[in-house]
Amino acid sequence: MLSVVTAHSEDPDVDGALDDLLDDARRNLGDRQPSAALLLAAFDMDHQKLLSGINQAWPGLTLIGGTTDGEISNALPFAEDSTVLMLFCSELVDITAGLGRNLGKDMVTACHQALDEARAGTEKVPALCITVPESVGLDGQTLVETFTGILGEQDVPLLGATTADQWQFTGSKQFFGAEVVSDSLPILLFSGPLAYSYAVASGWKGIGEPGIVTRSEGPVVYEVDGAPAIEFYRKFLGDHAMPSGSIPLALLDDQGRIEALRAPPGIVDGETGSITFLAHVRQGARVQITVADRDSILDGCRTSTQQAHDRFPNDKQPQAALFFSCAGRRMLLGTRVREEGAIIRDVLGEDLPHGGFYGYGEIAPYTAEDQRARFHNESFIALLLGE
Repeated sequence: MLSVVTAHSEDPDVDGALDDLLDDARRNLGDRQPSAALLLAAFDMDHQKLLSGINQAWPGLTLIGGTTDGEISNALPFAEDSTVLMLFCSELVDITAGLGRNLGKDMVTACHQALDEARAGTEKVPALCITVPESVGLDGQTLVETFTGILGEQDVPLLGATTADQWQFTGSKQFFGAEVVSDSLPILLFSGPLAYSYAVASGWKGIGEPGIVTRSEGPVVYEVDGAPAIEFYRKFLGDHAMPSGSIPLALLDDQGRIEALRAPPGIVDGETGSITFLAHVRQGARVQITVADRDSILDGCRTSTQQAHDRFPNDKQPQAALFFSCAGRRMLLGTRVREEGAIIRDVLGEDLPHGGFYGYGEIAPYTAEDQRARFHNESFIALLLGE
């Protein structure tokens, strides 16, 4: 049976944090041996010392992870500048890892590297892939499309979030084995009889009439409905409105449902009226402005967690959960951010081991029926695991 142990330390000193993590993990593991690990750490930490200590405790442990903008676990509903270690144990499910390097220089090669390495470690059929890649300087949607195109297996969902650097936007860190890297794509591939369910929600709701992106290039939207993109915002929000992360643009599917959100960092070209977003916006996409208050944002957390719970296979019991939330959500929630952790406990119970983090962009399919991954902003992803 799949089992997961979560250890969480708020000690800002790396030696103290390492002692906390190892003591808690060993006590909860008992005589079980971990198959793989996910490590989530504050940006200002001696990551190499942390990884070396974990590798000394479990030599050669399969591990991925990265730096975050806040951490969640069953031990603490929310913490900043903390460290979370999740250890996965299973005799039936293979958990293998791969790393793609120089992601910004050659994305295709990096995706091949990560997948080839992870696949080489198992002969079982892949079931699920988790990733925590670099965020700064990369288009998240392009990365997701590139990776899933190489993965090629439509029934193997990709979930995760990009790593963070505490709003410095100079480059985050990723972890692989005992190595600290950057500009990289670490993945965990779960193969074999894994039971899982997931859901994604945000809490943002559309306002005004949808429009069509009539001119765009990458993350830059020049025109909506044949007019400068800024006019689309001001048509509904007023003559002096400026796009911001609190007013993301929704990408709509054919039925008018929100497929993903695109957050604008506030970059508007004064001459052309174009708006830059945090990921690719396809020309021809149907879009709508969205708004939310804190209660609505928290409703998104509850919706995602509840849907993942309801979708878990009826004949199975979840043994652990992972959560990927947005640094923008954390900022907008302010002092209420701890309520996301409280909602998780309310829906899933106090005893289910879980962990997660706040990153710069979230990765998941937007429905259980369509398992093609999308890149999201301002969203909350819940993933439940079992056998």
